[in-house]
Amino acid sequence: MFKIFDLHNDYFTEINSEKKKNKYISNNSEVAKGIASAVWTSELNQNQAMSKISEARDFSNSSSNLFLAVEDLHFLSNDNLEKFLSFRPLYAGLTWNNTNCLAGGASESGRLTTFGKQVLKALEANNVQIDTAHLNEESFMDISKLSKRPMFCSHSACYGVNQHKRNLKDYQIKMIVDSGGIFGLCLVSDFLNGTKHSSVQDVVGHIDYFACKFGINNLAIGTDFYGTKQLPKGIKNYYDLVKNLSGQLSKLGYTEKSLNKIFYENASVFFKNAERQ
Repeated sequence: MFKIFDLHNDYFTEINSEKKKNKYISNNSEVAKGIASAVWTSELNQNQAMSKISEARDFSNSSSNLFLAVEDLHFLSNDNLEKFLSFRPLYAGLTWNNTNCLAGGASESGRLTTFGKQVLKALEANNVQIDTAHLNEESFMDISKLSKRPMFCSHSACYGVNQHKRNLKDYQIKMIVDSGGIFGLCLVSDFLNGTKHSSVQDVVGHIDYFACKFGINNLAIGTDFYGTKQLPKGIKNYYDLVKNLSGQLSKLGYTEKSLNKIFYENASVFFKNAERQ
C-alpha cells in the first residue's frame, strides 16, 4: 500500500479528546506517515488561540508522524509573536478567507500589511513555512516578492479546471513550481467541480491537469480532512484515498514511482530540504 504525507488535516481543530486523537493516529498509522494538522483560529481570541496551539504542539511532539500547523494568524501581536514562534509549527497561514491585520484573504481584498511583512520575516527566520492557501492574489504576489524561501500552498485546487476563488491560477502554480515549492491538492468538492458532490474522477482531473502543465515533482495532497464535509464519493479516509485514487491514476498510466512522489515523497523531501535552509 502507498503511504501518504497529508499537507493539511484539521484534526487538531475538530478532535478534542486525547483518547480520540490517539485512536485516530493509531488507526491511520499504516498509511499516513506524515500528517500536517492545522489549528484553525479564526473563531478564537488571542488567549484561546495560543492555548489551543500550545496543546496541539504538546500532542504533536508525542507522535513521529504528526506535525503542527496553524491556519490564520489574526491573533498575533508584537506581545505574543516570540511566544508563538517558540511553538515551531511546520507551517502557518497568515489569514483565512477574510482580511486581517496581516494580509488579504481569498474572499476579500487587502494586501500584505506592515505587520504582515514583519511576521513573514520572523516566520522565515525561524524556519516556519508560510502557507499561501487562503490568500487573495494581491497578498500572494506580495509574499512571492518578499519571501526568500520556496513557495508553499497546503490545500487548494486548479483554477484552470474549476474557477473557484480558493483555487490557484496557472501563473500562481507556476510561481510555486519555479521557486521549488509544493502545491497540495485539496479534496473539497466545491473546489474540485463547483458543487457539493464530487468523485474520485474529479480529483484525478485536477492531478492530471497539474501533471500535464507542470509535471509531478511539486504536487502533493492536502486533504482538508475534518475541515470539510464535501469529500469526494469513495474517499472518506486515507485508506480510501490511497486505494481508489491510485487505482484510477494507474489506469491513466501513472507509474508506482509517480504515485509515490505525489502521495508522499514530494512533501517529505520538501520539508526535509526546508529544515536545511
